Formats: sequence, structure tokens, C-alpha cells
Amino acid sequence: MEHSTVRLGAIGETAVVHDIVKNYEYQLYTPVVDDKGVDLIIDRGDRFLKIQIKTVTGYNKDTSIEVRLRKYSKGDFDILAVYFEPKNIIAYVPFLGENFINLALKRAKNGQTKNRLWFYEFMEFPQK
Repeated sequence: MEHSTVRLGAIGETAVVHDIVKNYEYQLYTPVVDDKGVDLIIDRGDRFLKIQIKTVTGYNKDTSIEVRLRKYSKGDFDILAVYFEPKNIIAYVPFLGENFINLALKRAKNGQTKNRLWFYEFMEFPQK
């Protein structure tokens, strides 16, 4: 079934909220207005973190996904939560102002491993 981008966003946001409520003891807050790129605020106890959530429904490349972030700047949010809908998994990637992030889900066909970010390395919410 095809979903609108609004529905896809809601699916990803719900998945991230579910994961955090189930696996972590953090307090969660949602903005009343979301025009700054913050979908969720997490009180980790030692600090508040601003989260941007992106839902991805398939591979952009044969072995990885790409999330475009050109409209955001460093400081707009702290963590990019990427919900990969086909596998029902989430990566929590610290955001440093990149224009895009590529996350590998499969081995590269050419065997390249250098400078590859693996989706699976980011599946735990950052503790620091």
C-alpha cells in the first residue's frame, strides 16, 4: 500500500517513540509546532536532545540508504533517527551538519569497507 509522505512520517515517528519508550527510561516530549526540524525532544536526565525523524521505505542504492539533510544546519537537532520501514529497524545517528548521510545495510558489491557507515552500528540510542 502506498502512503502519503505525511503518513510515512507518522509511521516513522510512532516507531521511534515506541522504541524509546520500550527500551529506555527517558522522558519524551513532542513539539506543538514542528517548523524547525525537531520531531521529538528527549530528556536523558543529563541533557535534552532534539531528534529529527526520517522514514525510509527502500534502498536508495543497492546496498545502502541515503538521507538528504540539505535544509538543516548544525545545531538544528542533535540526533537523526532513521526508521527503515522494510526491516522495522531504527538508527540513531549524531547529526553534525552533514548534507546527507549514507547508511550501509548490506556489504558493498565491490567489497569496499573504508568510510562506510553501517546502519547497525547506530541502533542503540546514544548514551553520551
